[in-house]
Amino acid sequence: MKGTAVESRPDDVGSRRGSGHHPADAHPVRTCVGCRRRDRQSHVMRVVARPMDGQIVAVIDERRRLSGRGAWLHPDPACMDTAIKRRAFSRAFRGPVDTAQLAVDFQAYLGRLNRGPDSPPSSLKAGQHPHGNPMRTQR
Repeated sequence: MKGTAVESRPDDVGSRRGSGHHPADAHPVRTCVGCRRRDRQSHVMRVVARPMDGQIVAVIDERRRLSGRGAWLHPDPACMDTAIKRRAFSRAFRGPVDTAQLAVDFQAYLGRLNRGPDSPPSSLKAGQHPHGNPMRTQR
């Protein structure tokens, strides 16, 4: 039966052939508004525009959960300086945005990144959880 045979297909039936995408390489990629380089989403920080005191202010979205349009920036002072100088945040948010507080918050953010997750803030009392709640050993 010549016409009834079913062709066998390679194992990658559901994958995109020729596109260079592999499931192991499927990481979201974002463009830094400062240096304009593309990088993994996990390597850049998200900045959003929020209304505060009658104006629109750019703030760092550390948990990446705030609503609204986001701009992405490498945690690098050179990228921040370039983005502010080029007014990249105003372009990304499609309107005027105040970045004065963002520059201050950015330095604090870098300090937290450099300190790392293993070292608790020095202001914590012994036996206190980093979020302010006392630690319990029993429920």
